[in-house]
Amino acid sequence: MKRRKGTVPARLIMTLVMGTIGCNASLPEPESPAAQAYQQRCSGCHRLYAPQLLTAEMWKVVVTRMEQEFRRRGVPPLQTEERQIILDYLQKHGYKAS
Repeated sequence: MKRRKGTVPARLIMTLVMGTIGCNASLPEPESPAAQAYQQRCSGCHRLYAPQLLTAEMWKVVVTRMEQEFRRRGVPPLQTEERQIILDYLQKHGYKAS
């Protein structure tokens, strides 16, 4: 598919939006154990993304992808309970299309 001259690809726009708005945004329920787990496990490698940037389904894909990245980098994997706590938190506060 050809892109018209002067148009910006959607992927680039999404990357810029996530990079500026979503990084290190204030987290919902920041004192909750789930927010703390998300912050502790995810901020060691990258800035935190605001949960509302992605849908529940998208967060499932991202968490799975990050687990693969943990293995690649030799980072201790998420424990089953820890993974579920983080995923539940991200999905609870994820983007909800109307």
